[in-house]
Amino acid sequence: MTSHRHRIGHRLHVLAVCGLLGLGSAPPVAACAFHGYTPNPTLVDILLATEQVVVARPDSADPTRYAALETLAGPDVADIPLEVGREARKHLSGRPDATVLLARDGAYGPWLELAVLDTRYRALVTGVLKHQSDWAFGRDEDRLDHFAGLVNDPNPDIRDLALRELDRAPYGALQKARLPKVQNLARDLATGERDLAPIRVLLAGLSGDRGFAPGLSADLDAAIRAGTPYMGAYATALIELQGASAVDMLLVRYLKNNSLPIETREKILEGLAIQHKTGSSPTRRAIAVGVADLLRSSPELRGAAERQFGFRTHWSLGHSASGTDRAIDR
Repeated sequence: MTSHRHRIGHRLHVLAVCGLLGLGSAPPVAACAFHGYTPNPTLVDILLATEQVVVARPDSADPTRYAALETLAGPDVADIPLEVGREARKHLSGRPDATVLLARDGAYGPWLELAVLDTRYRALVTGVLKHQSDWAFGRDEDRLDHFAGLVNDPNPDIRDLALRELDRAPYGALQKARLPKVQNLARDLATGERDLAPIRVLLAGLSGDRGFAPGLSADLDAAIRAGTPYMGAYATALIELQGASAVDMLLVRYLKNNSLPIETREKILEGLAIQHKTGSSPTRRAIAVGVADLLRSSPELRGAAERQFGFRTHWSLGHSASGTDRAIDR
């Protein structure tokens, strides 16, 4: 439990640097998650790990300071040594019933403004805290299904949080989740927040609507030209929608294209590796055979294939396609 509480201190520091969660968008962090970047901690991550959560609003006697209205977790709070931030003031303006969610790590950590709450959002926070013990140490499927049901909520802040919750899930879990049809997904793919683009791409693939395929293919071309870190999400989504035909297209257009940097080709290979673990049998077979052929013609991708598929050098490039297929299929 000590290490878990230590991590929340780091996360709260990250939020302090990145901006108010629910009041402004934190920038995406480039790294190596399953779709090419690491999502920022969500509000739920913070609530599950923190020890002190309070609902407050600006004090009527001194609007620059907070007055506690309700303690949701931890001991009761009489005084909150935190000034009302500029973003919070802006979001509270003209909303007399709105409140602010505050949290800190332990009894002495710094207070942070996490979100402006209306009635619906406050009920959601209360519900999350009721799940604090089981969601903090497991029950990820329940948590994912809960927020999958909120992707079309009338409150835009709740919709945003639901997408960020889906964004943290492994792809195989997303495939198994009870995902509703996401309203306005095509519009939001074109105009929505950049840090939510990867999960929206994956949801387009998981929608089963092949009408998304031409746009995703064009967006993949643009992502490759721009060096977008999550270009693997487009490859994953296209395979989800088109199966073996998308595998063949990705191999011919990108993976066998020696003019593309190896780093770019590996991101596409990542999409194939994800689907090889979770896709249908025909798709898995197409990927295995296609990658075996690719490594004979493009041996420079051998290291990338080992990293993405998780196999090692128990085979050689002189093996038959079926032999390499078995190595990949392990």
